[in-house]
Amino acid sequence: MGGMMGGGMGEMGEMMGGRPQKEFYPSLMNLPTLSPEQRQAIEAQARARISAGTDAIASAESALRHANAAGDATSAEQAARRLRDGLNQVSSGTAALRALAEGKAPAQIAQDWFKGQLNLTTAAPVHAPDGLLGLSWFHLVTMALVSAFAIAMTAIYFARMRRANALVDRLSSATPAPAIPAAPPVAARQQPSSSGAPAPPAAPLSAAPSSGSIAPASLAVPVSPPARPGLWKGQLRVAAIFDETPNVKTFRLRNPQGGPIPFTFVPGHFLTYSAEIDDQLVRRSYTIASSAAQTAYVETTIKREEQGILSRYMHDTIKVGDLVDVMGPSGVFTFSGTEAESVVLIGGGVGITPLMAAIRYLNDIAWPGEIFLVYGARSTVDFIFRDELEHLQRRHPNLHVIATMARATGTSWMGPEGPITKELLAQAVPEITKRRVHLCGPPGMMEAMKRLLAELGVPSEQIKTEAFGPAKGAVPPPGVTVTTPLQAPADGAAAGTTVLTTPTQAPAIGPATASIRFAKSNKVVPLPPDQSVLEVAEAADVPIDYSCRVGICGICKTKLLEGQVTMEVDEALTPEDKAQNIILACQAKSIGNLVVDA
Repeated sequence: MGGMMGGGMGEMGEMMGGRPQKEFYPSLMNLPTLSPEQRQAIEAQARARISAGTDAIASAESALRHANAAGDATSAEQAARRLRDGLNQVSSGTAALRALAEGKAPAQIAQDWFKGQLNLTTAAPVHAPDGLLGLSWFHLVTMALVSAFAIAMTAIYFARMRRANALVDRLSSATPAPAIPAAPPVAARQQPSSSGAPAPPAAPLSAAPSSGSIAPASLAVPVSPPARPGLWKGQLRVAAIFDETPNVKTFRLRNPQGGPIPFTFVPGHFLTYSAEIDDQLVRRSYTIASSAAQTAYVETTIKREEQGILSRYMHDTIKVGDLVDVMGPSGVFTFSGTEAESVVLIGGGVGITPLMAAIRYLNDIAWPGEIFLVYGARSTVDFIFRDELEHLQRRHPNLHVIATMARATGTSWMGPEGPITKELLAQAVPEITKRRVHLCGPPGMMEAMKRLLAELGVPSEQIKTEAFGPAKGAVPPPGVTVTTPLQAPADGAAAGTTVLTTPTQAPAIGPATASIRFAKSNKVVPLPPDQSVLEVAEAADVPIDYSCRVGICGICKTKLLEGQVTMEVDEALTPEDKAQNIILACQAKSIGNLVVDA
């Protein structure tokens, strides 16, 4: 008997970790009782199975979140299958422990455990049938109710179909209203689909009853279709507000309908907020700071700027439960871990937000590469995300945080002081010339960092920068790269050619000698040489989305159908955009006639 049980316990282990051996079941079923040693062995195997299942659940849950964030349906399905397997492991292990605790016989333990492996429920005792045709009265009544429900649903379906057909007949036979001989109305803005065909008109931002586009928390908000492929527009609800520093707050947004946020994004993307403030539509872009692996909410971290209308509005007016109008995600300052084997993140002030989004995401997916964060702040009070970074650095040995404070006198700060220097970079980041660098911060700081990185020998193509421009009417910030001017083409250049030249190359010309036609809106208006396509569109009430107005965010991308334009800044345009005659409406100016797809 002892030999048989020794073999039985080994086979029990195989049943716990893999496919059970058939010969084990007769041996366990024939045992009248269990010795203390045998009971301990079974209990150990059950706890091991629970532990393995718990680990499998955690791993599968993480993989499922990442697959959902990336829109990978195949990986999501595989992760869901692993999640179910882990739950089955835990369920069978706990069933065995419960059987031991209840003092069940070995035969009953084997039976319960075997049913757990097959994902079966414990069968109820079989009673002799006391109904008709060998069925109990319970089964007969249940079948009758199900049949009645099915008949009722079928009747409702056919009734609805009859009403729908009658409605279609009435609509098709109705006499159409006579056409009004006038200019066609302004059409809702359409965006080209990925195939080049126009997409359905995008729904406008939902109107809100009070100032600032804030709707009562009790209102249900429909999810709007994307304004163009990959771009979502609608309202999100403020779920929480966190104070990061005295003048920086994080706003956590959720889907007002519940469930995951209605779009996916990549670390480095930003959202564009819009609000009616003092009867003026104000828009501003803010980088997403939360991890792209987190689908339950999205966070933006916003600094209160004295000259920033929307930032002051967000800090002073918005509260938990409010609805805010957002559009996105957008941006090209992205890093998801596939672009390089290591990354150096250099930031200053609130410029840490896109870098923090990358850090959070890379840690969530257990990215194996080295992450170096070099951050500069005015003082320890202004060190955004300090506590979280200290925690993440303790948990992830591949994350290296180096921070310097411009002013640290009178504080407990023990780290570097002053601005980020070439010596600090060389000491903090070994072999920096071989690594990808992402740089985000105030314009002056970014220009200084570019010079330092060049002195260290970092190739310019390895440096990616991010900056948001000032409000309407301001000039491009010093940190923005200006497009290299090209020579104007000879007369007779093909229509639709986008020509990047500086305004000084254009001869003086009267303001009413050129015009612009907005193809979708069917409007033709004068085009002064000193006004951009976006400014003329706003005056003509032609809808073109925008955010930064300085050629960086790319929200105002518009297709040029005919004519030639000049653009001082075109950072937001990719080579593919330029090949397809895409222009930035906020930058495009012309001395000749234009036709644009707006």
